[in-house]
Amino acid sequence: MYPTSNEYKKAIKKNSRKFYWTGNIILKDEIIIPFTNKDILKGSGYIHRSCSGSSELEIGTVYAGEFGISLFSNIDRYSLEDSKLELFYHQELESKKIETIPMGIFDVTEANRSKKILELKGYDYMLRFDKNFPVTDTFGTAFELLSFSCEKCKVELGMTEDDVKAFVNGEEVLAIYQDHDIETYRDFIHYIASTLGAFAGISRDGKLILRKYAGNISTEIKTRERFSSSISDFKTRYTAINSTNAKTKIAEYYSLENDDGLTMNLGINPLMQLGLPEKRKRMCEGLLTEICKIHHTPFDMVTIGDPSLDVGDRIAISYEEEKIEGLITDIEYKINSKHRILGVGKNPYLSKAKSKNDKNIVGLLNQIESEKLVVHAYSNYSAFNLSTTDTPIIRIEFASNKETEAIFNASILLNIICDTEEKTRKISRKFKKQVEVLNKDGKSYDPPKYEEKEEVEELDFIENIEIPTRLVITYVFNDTKIEHHIPKETYLSGDHILNLFYPLTKLQEKTMNNFSVLIRLESGQAMIGKDNAIAAISGQSLGSTEAWDGKLKIDESWKRIELSHSFVLRKLKAEYKVERQVPRPLVFNEKVGRFKYQGLMLEKYKEEITTEFKDKEEGNA
Repeated sequence: MYPTSNEYKKAIKKNSRKFYWTGNIILKDEIIIPFTNKDILKGSGYIHRSCSGSSELEIGTVYAGEFGISLFSNIDRYSLEDSKLELFYHQELESKKIETIPMGIFDVTEANRSKKILELKGYDYMLRFDKNFPVTDTFGTAFELLSFSCEKCKVELGMTEDDVKAFVNGEEVLAIYQDHDIETYRDFIHYIASTLGAFAGISRDGKLILRKYAGNISTEIKTRERFSSSISDFKTRYTAINSTNAKTKIAEYYSLENDDGLTMNLGINPLMQLGLPEKRKRMCEGLLTEICKIHHTPFDMVTIGDPSLDVGDRIAISYEEEKIEGLITDIEYKINSKHRILGVGKNPYLSKAKSKNDKNIVGLLNQIESEKLVVHAYSNYSAFNLSTTDTPIIRIEFASNKETEAIFNASILLNIICDTEEKTRKISRKFKKQVEVLNKDGKSYDPPKYEEKEEVEELDFIENIEIPTRLVITYVFNDTKIEHHIPKETYLSGDHILNLFYPLTKLQEKTMNNFSVLIRLESGQAMIGKDNAIAAISGQSLGSTEAWDGKLKIDESWKRIELSHSFVLRKLKAEYKVERQVPRPLVFNEKVGRFKYQGLMLEKYKEEITTEFKDKEEGNA
């Protein structure tokens, strides 16, 4: 619900109200053409928004808002190409002040005109995400993936990192399962929202936001505020979810202990396939907890309207001295007319067992491997500053379903800043000089005589010379460095393209492979910007990834930490080391050693902590 003042909430509930609508048409060259309520053809304007299907509550939806309006205007419709339209609702308050509510900003997609009327139609910025999604291998938190999508589609993200982390699974690292059906950035946002138990939409100021179905009541709609209404005699509620595991081809079922409600089918989510089985189970159980909070009574009604309401809001409906709670899943604002709000939902008493597995049947069928060319693409989602140590720039994992060959290609945009050094070189300068001529006696003539003589002078010339920056590229295939082929490139300052190629031959049948590119500098500075390293491995019979083998790959360098400069801690020193240990199943031991401080003020302070966890089956918590 759009935040409004208390005066507005009182004014909108009165039997009569004074209000009007205005708007702006924003042309491609940023020229703004305003229009008023008098310019709107009566009964022609509407705004329609939705966050669910027509029969069942859903999460992960990415519906676009729609508008339509007819204006008395002489604007040339051909000038409206790539134009935008924004609408505003203005409510007069009891104090005679006017409170304005923005109703959205939209891209104009259709413009028709008659002799006096200009008819416009369009959608909000959600359609901008209908761009081809070329990435098949990337990872990050939900906030990073949303920011990446918004940057690519030129839509501002209307949420902070903390806002996204507040959702269930908001702090999980998500990676794309390579055998996915993500075709556009809009599909990508759908799966992100589904992972977070939310739905996506465009805010009234044109920004991408994710929202959950509200748990608190926004407003109450009484009988006198409704022209017509239809309220169900059942309550929609969920007690289970069904999510298909793409690796095992099994539809996994998660439910509450008292499973007597509806099951929400989440289908195959490519962002919930990679990692340990425990991670997937944790994410699904988090979604179960969130989805089971959804409960409401389905309804359909026509009201006098409140433009501050949004999809996902929870409202109270007065019905025969009873208050019923409903969730708005569809809303249509009629300009200068009635509003229709709708809340859909299924009856849990009519749901059959088959409804728990009636979605994504195709995802459970065996995949037929063909001889088509498969491309595994990669793009870096964060920038790199190269150094004199090997920096991993690209890492692609892929599986070969049978013995085959593949090709690695990459194109990397580099920004190079070379080191400089001063060099001194000598240069000769020739010049002519007037020299006085003497007579035979060695005396000057009267008047004196002069003649020109050529002389040579040597000067030291100091100049700054760029030292070419040299890059050394190392290929790593299946965790083994390729020693026989190490490309090297030399650049001067500026922007450059580094093109890489390597053939991958004799790939074994039904094996998991990985290919990495490491780059180090011998001098100078080099930076790779975000999304400036694109790569692909292409070949036949490259299939889906196999189960994770439990290996963690870490690239980190640490230096010794010495704390000896402070007066209080001048005798305190700390150092650490990393050791490889063989993991023991079902047992976790962690010990923090003794710290002894012998400084002036901390002489008698000692602390020892020991933490130990054992398997519950052994009787220890």
